[in-house]
Amino acid sequence: MTFDFFEGPAGSGKTFSMVAHARQLIENDALGEGQCMLALTFMNGARRRLTSSLNAEASFRRRFDCLTFDSFAQSLAKRRSAKLTDEMRRQAEGLGQFHGPCFLASELLKDPEVCRWVARTYPIVLVDEAQDLDVHRQGIVLSLKECCTTVVAADSFQCLSDGQETAEFIDRLLSAGTTHTLTQSHRTNKAGLLAAALAVRNGEDIRAVLNEEAIGKTNRVHWIGEGIELVEVPATVRNPGLLAWTLAFQLTQGCNDVAFLTPDSTSAIVRNAIKIAGEREWKWPKGGTFGPFSITWEGGDSAIERELTEVVEFPDRASYDEVCALLDEHSTHPMVKTVNRRVRRLYRVTGQAEFEKSQMVSFIADAVRTNTRLGLKKSAKIKAMSIHGEKTENSTG
Repeated sequence: MTFDFFEGPAGSGKTFSMVAHARQLIENDALGEGQCMLALTFMNGARRRLTSSLNAEASFRRRFDCLTFDSFAQSLAKRRSAKLTDEMRRQAEGLGQFHGPCFLASELLKDPEVCRWVARTYPIVLVDEAQDLDVHRQGIVLSLKECCTTVVAADSFQCLSDGQETAEFIDRLLSAGTTHTLTQSHRTNKAGLLAAALAVRNGEDIRAVLNEEAIGKTNRVHWIGEGIELVEVPATVRNPGLLAWTLAFQLTQGCNDVAFLTPDSTSAIVRNAIKIAGEREWKWPKGGTFGPFSITWEGGDSAIERELTEVVEFPDRASYDEVCALLDEHSTHPMVKTVNRRVRRLYRVTGQAEFEKSQMVSFIADAVRTNTRLGLKKSAKIKAMSIHGEKTENSTG
């Protein structure tokens, strides 16, 4: 068994290198008769991209299973359920629909017999975007590497999950076997953009690697580099107009695919400026106008959960008929529709006739997370989102 860890910044070819290494393993007969390679990702979007990369390789065809950690964990917990204790089941129930099975899988894989059983089917395991994994999914990886030839790709700098600590996990991966550090970007050759990205990763001031230039006849300056322009806008909560104008002006520059990213989606300055850019019309000095622009906020899971819970206004306790009537009022929302189906199925199968608010809120949370994992959030408008929200929608290798 071997362990290879590919780490580097976005665009450095981590997934490409991981797949190329797996191809070498298979060409060297690492898979026996009836065996497959297991490829694991956190999000469904990453799973689809990895599946596409693997399908492009003739040596992989019909010789791999590409799954999310959730799907793999659910299958493992179901097939080895006889090894689950009552205490494991209780803990899993408290962790919910997604984390629960991953907790069970991580516990099962502590059993050497279960590890050997998995390795007989999947002697090779690939893990993409490992920096996004929580403690339960980390446990799955750490156990699999003890019994399978494992190849992992990750970049700790791209871990943008709120409050998630992965430093210790990444350190364990760095010391587990052979580390391949990738540095060259394959997405751009713009020197200014690359220098700015490196400065961010090193915790340095971006302005130090760019050229300072004055803007018109004002005292304001901006910083220019090949592929990047940095502008400081002195906006305040009471006066977000200048920031709004700057955002709206940038939208006139001919880009077809635009998103506003912010490290703090709760900032009143940012939210007010984007609101103004979506409502106001500005005049060009030589005639004509620009704006307003159709902009919509793409919230993270927790923000969407809070918003839906507030909209539906669940009482502390309600009968089945009352809950159905309440959900029917908001049936145009796909995630509420999912909750509605779940409630009706529970009533049919178990006869549950009364529901508490906490249970309904958990149903909303499950529906939102399922929607995110399946990559169903679509919008034809310009998006505004937190950087974490952007990473969740568009994670790349």
